[in-house]
Amino acid sequence: MNSYTQKPDFSHIAASNIYHFNDYDIFKRKDGIIQLQIYDGYYGELADGINIVETFKLLKGTEKCLVLIISADNASFSKEAREFVASEETSKIVMADAFVLSSLSLKILMNGYLKFNKPNRPTRFFNAEQGAIAWLNEIR
Repeated sequence: MNSYTQKPDFSHIAASNIYHFNDYDIFKRKDGIIQLQIYDGYYGELADGINIVETFKLLKGTEKCLVLIISADNASFSKEAREFVASEETSKIVMADAFVLSSLSLKILMNGYLKFNKPNRPTRFFNAEQGAIAWLNEIR
């Protein structure tokens, strides 16, 4: 995301504070789903994965949370970040996660995530936000 691109305004769907970080935002939606919005150029390291999961803990309440991850095409994650996000520690707080991905390269990377990191929770990839939200609501 370059400095000329303005981040979207989520105030109409957010039920919590919106936590703004360099290349991603996290907030709890009015439907109770936690949304992670990843912007163009993001490269997630282990420290980012830890920060994201700690923010989920702040937002989730007493129950495991449902997570909607909407990622820009030009985003990626380190091996260590993928391992942490797929870990049993993360699965203790996340009930299911739905990724909205549009780029073929990110879909290939994330298929590797499912195959090699094997998160111990339902995880699916979608082309559109509506399908992802419907699936998360079925999991609920």
